[in-house]
Amino acid sequence: MADVTQEGGERVERALQLLGTRALPAVASLLYQEGERIMTDSKEHYVPVDTGVLRDSGYVEPPAMTGTVAEVVLGYGGPARAYALVVHENPRAGKTGGVSPRGKRYKHYARVGQWKYLSTPFQLAADGLLNRLAAGLEAMANASAR
Repeated sequence: MADVTQEGGERVERALQLLGTRALPAVASLLYQEGERIMTDSKEHYVPVDTGVLRDSGYVEPPAMTGTVAEVVLGYGGPARAYALVVHENPRAGKTGGVSPRGKRYKHYARVGQWKYLSTPFQLAADGLLNRLAAGLEAMANASAR
């Protein structure tokens, strides 16, 4: 596996030091905002939509903090749980034109969207993530210094 280096790491470290004990809640808050941004992008541009049940099942859980770890979980599920996984891994999702691989017409089919409808916006959000976190943490540190 290749090492990935992102710009902004040193800025994040400095801001975390300035925030001290407030660092973990600050990171958790910013990660939650990132999760909301990813989910919005997924729903608006990537998730296949027929009836809207899958799109409406998208969620972002509030941050959970344990020790020095902040975690934000996002996904699709609820009444669409089984369907969500199948569609996420189906390259034809949102691209069938209403016809099965054998030529049979579907009663319902997504007219928009694509597979990897959560992975794609997540990967796109990774670009520049450290700089966005650094900017948010710096703003919080500066606000608390006033």
